[in-house]
Amino acid sequence: MAGDSDGGVTPSSRPFSPAFVPAHGDFRGESGRPPLHPLETALVGVTALHLCFLPWALGTMHAWSQLTSLGFSIVGFVLVAWPRVEPGDIDGKQWPVVRLQRFPVFWAGLVLLGYVAVQGLNPAWRLIIVAHEWWIEPISHVSWLPSGVDAPFAIANPWRALTVYGSLWLLVCSVWAGFFRRKSYHALFSILVCNAFFLALLGVLQKLSGTDRIFWSYVPSNSEFVSSFIYPNHAGPYFNLMVALAAGLAWWHRQRARRRLKTSGQAFFFMFLAVFTGLAVISSYSRMSVVMLLVLTAFAGGLFVLGLFRRTGRIRERMAFLLLTLALAGFIGTGLVVLQTAKVWERLADQVAHPVAFDRDRTLARQASWDMLRDRWLLGWGAGCFRYNFQDYVAKYPEIYYDGNYRRYWEHAHDDLLEFPVELGAAGMLPLAGILGYAAWQLGRRRFWRNAVSFCTVLGCALVLLHAWVDFVFQNPAVFLTWSVLLIGAVRWAELDQPGGRRALGAPDPAASGRVGGPGPKTK
Repeated sequence: MAGDSDGGVTPSSRPFSPAFVPAHGDFRGESGRPPLHPLETALVGVTALHLCFLPWALGTMHAWSQLTSLGFSIVGFVLVAWPRVEPGDIDGKQWPVVRLQRFPVFWAGLVLLGYVAVQGLNPAWRLIIVAHEWWIEPISHVSWLPSGVDAPFAIANPWRALTVYGSLWLLVCSVWAGFFRRKSYHALFSILVCNAFFLALLGVLQKLSGTDRIFWSYVPSNSEFVSSFIYPNHAGPYFNLMVALAAGLAWWHRQRARRRLKTSGQAFFFMFLAVFTGLAVISSYSRMSVVMLLVLTAFAGGLFVLGLFRRTGRIRERMAFLLLTLALAGFIGTGLVVLQTAKVWERLADQVAHPVAFDRDRTLARQASWDMLRDRWLLGWGAGCFRYNFQDYVAKYPEIYYDGNYRRYWEHAHDDLLEFPVELGAAGMLPLAGILGYAAWQLGRRRFWRNAVSFCTVLGCALVLLHAWVDFVFQNPAVFLTWSVLLIGAVRWAELDQPGGRRALGAPDPAASGRVGGPGPKTK
């Protein structure tokens, strides 16, 4: 990453041998290069299985699935820590894990994990549960250290949060240190969008069948579940990530096919996956998710049309794309009618017509969260502990605290950009801010906007981050972990695909001007 000039491979205490250091991807692809190392292949498989497991396990919202996710992350990290011997390498074993020494995310994440562990070891309150009532009582603690709430792991506490953060940290470090080839990222991304297609298909079948159970067997706490996600505002952001990724892969395959003067069959395939997954977003009835999808569609569609008509090329190929676009439009229209998605447009219209009344609850909850943040802005209330102390603050707003004769129980602030600072405080947010700043710097340094996959992926991540401003999107590990891996993948893809990324989206294609295979002399 930082300071690398060899495709992102950071040297260890002794230089890597040429057999181990991968070359940049080029216009000709990787067909003439050796296969992936068995350990890297195994890491791709474990990572893909892990990320595919997360949404199918009910969004990984329960303790058993979060512990399983941690197990997957540990296995992946062991594969990275295991020494490799490359064919023809005369220097002996190589240690990919050594690359983490110069990976700022590794150190910042380690600091954050230590911070959350201190919150768990230094509880300032204890949860008391009697019958159907509960409350918290203050207990002695070290006041100048971060603190949290002593509560059961099965409900929520700093140790539960540490499980998710630890899984995320190990996963991101494993992907960054263990994926050396663009082929690895391509395989992972392709598996993820195919997995999203089957998730979307499950959602469509469940909706058409009229079932009130996930997988036709599990009774969820929310009757408006989508596919395997209990909460629709978790399903929407996840599918939006996959729509963006599929669109990026479609455009990248189209560019690659044009450079090789071949048909764009894979581009058609990924475009279909993007459209079908987009239907799952619309059928979720998640208002903000639909708005984000419309923004994403406007960007991707504009770039597609611009590139289609600005490039010179065979008329037959462009007509094929136009016919495909018309077919997909008909498919979308049929899907919207079959899924009876008029409900989502009615809800959007109602929100536009009555914005104040419609968003009153979340606005007041946000005000209560600000009150809570001001009281412990430096050290926070404890990771995973927002729900316990928030009840004292939301009680000052009876409009959202009482529901008739019953008290409402708020688990989250419906604003992740506020809930994370409330739980971690300014001190705990410093490592997170450093990680996001580092990722933004690396993306700018690699000029991610010149690469189709990186650009679409970053756009999808940015829209999900914007969605988190009005909902608790990142409280879902399936969204949180996938979002983080895609962001790191966007950086590495832009780095490993640099020759292909030198041309901006929609710029003239070398194949059209007599150049094939990247920069070089014009053919006569």
